[in-house]
Amino acid sequence: MEQQKKVLPNKLPREVYQALEAIVGKENITEDRAIIETYSKFGIDIPGFLKKHAKDASNIPACVVLPATTEEIQEIVRAANKYRFPFISMTNGQLGVACMPTTPAPTLCIHYSRMNKVIEIDEESMTMRVQPYADYGQVQAEAMKKGLWNGGTPLATTLCKISSQAALGGLWQTSKKYGTMGKNIIGLTVVLPDGEILRTGSYAVEGVDDFWEYAPGPDLVSLFRGSAGSSGIIAEMTIKLYTWPSEPSMPEPEAGRPCIQTYHDDRYDRPDPPEKFKLYWMEFPDIDTQIQALREFAHAGVGIGLNATGIYNVYYCSATQEQTLKWVKEKYFPAYNIYIISGGFTSDKQLAYEEKVIRAIAQKYGGMLLSDDYKPEVLEALRPWNLDCIRHVCGYRMSRHFYLDTWFCSGVAEIGADAQQIWTAAISTIGETYVTDRGGVDNTPFMYASDPAGRNFFTEADVYPDGMDPLQMQKAQQLMLFSHARTFAQKIGPGVTGFGASVEPLTSFFPEMGPNVHLLLRKFRKVLDPNGVCAPGRTVFTEEELKQLPPPLVDALNGLRKLNGMGPVIFK
Repeated sequence: MEQQKKVLPNKLPREVYQALEAIVGKENITEDRAIIETYSKFGIDIPGFLKKHAKDASNIPACVVLPATTEEIQEIVRAANKYRFPFISMTNGQLGVACMPTTPAPTLCIHYSRMNKVIEIDEESMTMRVQPYADYGQVQAEAMKKGLWNGGTPLATTLCKISSQAALGGLWQTSKKYGTMGKNIIGLTVVLPDGEILRTGSYAVEGVDDFWEYAPGPDLVSLFRGSAGSSGIIAEMTIKLYTWPSEPSMPEPEAGRPCIQTYHDDRYDRPDPPEKFKLYWMEFPDIDTQIQALREFAHAGVGIGLNATGIYNVYYCSATQEQTLKWVKEKYFPAYNIYIISGGFTSDKQLAYEEKVIRAIAQKYGGMLLSDDYKPEVLEALRPWNLDCIRHVCGYRMSRHFYLDTWFCSGVAEIGADAQQIWTAAISTIGETYVTDRGGVDNTPFMYASDPAGRNFFTEADVYPDGMDPLQMQKAQQLMLFSHARTFAQKIGPGVTGFGASVEPLTSFFPEMGPNVHLLLRKFRKVLDPNGVCAPGRTVFTEEELKQLPPPLVDALNGLRKLNGMGPVIFK
């Protein structure tokens, strides 16, 4: 019987490890195998899972270091440049764009769990400065004490780190009123890949407070917003706050908070909406009437959030996977739906007025509002969304089955029909890995993060392969790559992710993006990261990294291009 080879992670040279230890202290750095394994892949990371199956040791960081200050981050990055070892910046790992680490070389993981503070709130300028590990729960709870809030939350739980959202675009459910996360950044303090510290916005001007996102010179925020951490480390971030018309504390379901013994009880996910907020749910006959209604709701100026959830209802609203699958089989929720979050910010009459507008538009396009008289049991099942505007102390229960990759597409409201067509083609050509992969085929694609006035919507389709089955994960990758290729072939949407972030190998293999944005990003990388140590290969490959790509990967990507009527990408 053939003996399996033992998987041994890379180690940093002792001189390097000791230099890092001197920066953060012995208790804040480790190469303990049991610990570094927990940092060895992201939450949404098919490449990371496949490396595990292949017993590829390069998936495991050489060590993990926990800085406590911006200055400690700076010293760590300077050490990386001095000794020429790569590093990965990581917060909570719930949204990743590349396997961990991104290079076979011994790699440092910089994690920010010690930097979890809300630094300050300025009530006059309505801003909040946070460290990178501060989460949405903290942000909302601290702001609400002062009658403020940050205006939105991601499609994620309260534990999601707001700096992670900034580094990957930041898609809010409530963006119809305030715009997305990326549009609510006042200023950043960034440790650049070479160890320099950069500040953006008015805070960059000596002696000036952090209240305005612009400063003399070019607007540098977009170098880091959507960069996936490859342009620098967000050490501090200042965000916009808005008036909060409701209770001064985070609401909680009447059942309280779940524990291990009671987590299966869905009472913990069925709160009432916050005071002065109301959600309206409606179903439409088909995707065309749904899109027409979406556009008119957006133009009408009512509500703070405008979304179409589709199959996401079965994830969000059930406490068990068995319930999820039962609802999928029964087609329990409306196939073409819209929900609007209405908030009473201006007067006691605002909710009543907005309800009249909402009902009139729904009726115009054949929409039926869910109510005590029409599908009351479905409306009751949708109660977990009631705190969608802020999340709450329990968070959400979605993704009990493996959620391992996602495809975004963005554009005006009609993008929903385009996304449905592309995702249907992907599923028809390649096949599903799990029944919920069909979200957006038999029902509405998930549409959310609408800009004010509905200038732009994001659509999303996800895959849920069994993480223990490498073949199914490879199939899921094909679904994602097919959809990206079809998006470019049909000239739909602004890029790989739809919100400005670029990730390899898509950046280099789709020169239609930009066009040739990979050439520009390589120039940025040479300037910002001259030693190539910051998340190499994550956002853009260097020429040297391109030469090292496995031929089967190159052939597979060019095969997808050919399948979608595009010529091959050839690297000389």
